[in-house]
Amino acid sequence: TVGTASIVAGQADYSSPTNMNTLRSLMYNNFRLRGLSFNEFNEYIDGFKAPVSQGGYGNAKPEVFMVYGGTITLFPTPDQSIVDGLRIYYSRHPASVGTLADGLGVPDRYHNAVVEYCMKMAYEQDENFEAAGYKKGEFATQVQKLKDQEKWTDRERYPKITILPEDDLYLDGGMMNG
Repeated sequence: TVGTASIVAGQADYSSPTNMNTLRSLMYNNFRLRGLSFNEFNEYIDGFKAPVSQGGYGNAKPEVFMVYGGTITLFPTPDQSIVDGLRIYYSRHPASVGTLADGLGVPDRYHNAVVEYCMKMAYEQDENFEAAGYKKGEFATQVQKLKDQEKWTDRERYPKITILPEDDLYLDGGMMNG
């Protein structure tokens, strides 16, 4: 999911989305910020050298951020206001499903994996551990397929073809020259 927030000059803290599970990336005015842990963030601030004329850390273009207690803190503090200048890429908590009419809120390609997981859990409830073990394997297979699909973007282009010296040994027909 992608969320946005407007940047306010002189404001470092912003609320994270209420349904955020895991923050994946944060962009400030189309510039990717580096995420730091609580301790790394404080060490970064301690080592930050601001010009004396700014009287402390001052305001500038943020470079790093941390998330603590549902608050996203940018550093340095933004020096300009930008409408929807903060783009938040995150995994959200799934919506609760209470009735058959409720949607899962996940892309269709995940549905088979969800079905396999539910079947595994149902078989465990029925104490049919052999069938549950089988469904566990089916679920693992579905999850692996999904992981492989997500990695496919790395293979959208053909790899670079490198001509090696030994390639001269072969003729166009694939037979060895010599």
